[in-house]
Amino acid sequence: MIKDSKENEILRVEEKGFPMVKIHRDEFQIKALDYWDFRTFKYSDVKRVSHYNPNDNWFMRLYISTSIAGRMFAKKDPWILKIVLKNGGDWRYKTSPTHNMEFRNALKLIEEKISLQTKFK
Repeated sequence: MIKDSKENEILRVEEKGFPMVKIHRDEFQIKALDYWDFRTFKYSDVKRVSHYNPNDNWFMRLYISTSIAGRMFAKKDPWILKIVLKNGGDWRYKTSPTHNMEFRNALKLIEEKISLQTKFK
């Protein structure tokens, strides 16, 4: 959804299994799946955003390849959306392990806005 209102909201993503994301001109907001309120991040305060599978490392691969239980449950584990701030803090949000193009496009837009902030400083 693209609109220009008082809030300058550019995009809103509400997909099942993913945190709700609102993208504005100067900031973005994220609402976790298990929380009732939005957390606001200014693009100038964010160092990077990453969306990853926490099981994608060598020891989890070894466990998954050698364990029947590891193979059964590995694909159902949630992925992590990590927001790293310039002050050293970070926020982590659980997401669905399924691929969602709208959510991925929202993350790309956020990453572009963060990179624009660092170029013009």
